[in-house]
Amino acid sequence: MCAAGAAILLSSAAPSAQQRPEAVLLAYQTMKVAEGVYAFIAPESKTPFVSGNSLAVIGDEGVLVVDSTNVPSLARKMIGEIKRLTDKPVRFLVNTHWHPDHLMGNAVYQEAFPGVAIVSTEAMRQAADAQVPAYFEQTLGPAGAAMIESLKSVLASGQKSNGAPLTAVDREFLELELADYQAWADEAKRTRYVAATVTFDHQMTVRLGTREVRLMFLGLANTSGDVVVYVPDGQVVATGDLLVGPTPYATASFLREWIESMDKLTALDATAIVPGHGPVEHDWQHAKRVRALLQSVVDQVDAAVAKGLNLEDTRKAVDVSRFRDEMTAGDPFRARAFDNFFLTSAVERAFRAAMYRAEK
Repeated sequence: MCAAGAAILLSSAAPSAQQRPEAVLLAYQTMKVAEGVYAFIAPESKTPFVSGNSLAVIGDEGVLVVDSTNVPSLARKMIGEIKRLTDKPVRFLVNTHWHPDHLMGNAVYQEAFPGVAIVSTEAMRQAADAQVPAYFEQTLGPAGAAMIESLKSVLASGQKSNGAPLTAVDREFLELELADYQAWADEAKRTRYVAATVTFDHQMTVRLGTREVRLMFLGLANTSGDVVVYVPDGQVVATGDLLVGPTPYATASFLREWIESMDKLTALDATAIVPGHGPVEHDWQHAKRVRALLQSVVDQVDAAVAKGLNLEDTRKAVDVSRFRDEMTAGDPFRARAFDNFFLTSAVERAFRAAMYRAEK
């Protein structure tokens, strides 16, 4: 795993159709999800390097964009497409949460539309101010260079750190991760962090002429400041990373509160759901599966803590294999993502929260 993946690199669950790093970082599929509403869907990646999905909502007085994606070249491509779809300017850019793969294009949007308002929750702004500069320092500085050399060394030796030989899947993953890391770093060096210029706490309504867009904070969830974007007249919801396909991830998440936020999310009247990563959904089936997974982890961790188990033994006690099998469908790269980017963090976060509640 790359240095960013070990700490704060947050991206999509890993998939099964990757060919080249530039295909993952710079490609997307445009989908019309309602009249005047277009989703830009990033492809799956077998590694932690991927771009967040984006959404363009066109009104008669301007455009609102949800998330500016991962790398500047991709943001420029999306801006070019928006300009082909409408002559209206992008007036609002919403950052759903602080993960860099959803906001590294902010600077490009600001350059293309100098008056754009970059909107987030206040909690998201504070988290981004603290986390994103550290992310750049870690991934583009000496630690990032050391990780690249480490990946090369492992591939050259053909052995894992414990001395076991690399499997074919291990080698494919590491080769792609190295290529993706280098391609991403080249792009990341060409951009800079641009913070939100407008913040809110619970709800904000944006009017693009006659079209209304609602920005909502449903509570602690995948991060401390997630924004859900709802377009009522199109029955479209952009969820940010509250919902990710095919597998979720839980680094720095709040599992118990996330369950409550998912209940509020799935109560929205929507026929097109644009997740933070993964394909467009047309019902809440996947969201309810994720919600059930979160509940299962919380319940099992609570039971383990009640028995006095430590974190290591709690990890062994938690069994979510049914959800893992459903979400990964036998794909080894999705299974790696489920284990590394969801289960490891989810159990620890739930354990820490349960211990805190027990001590109060």
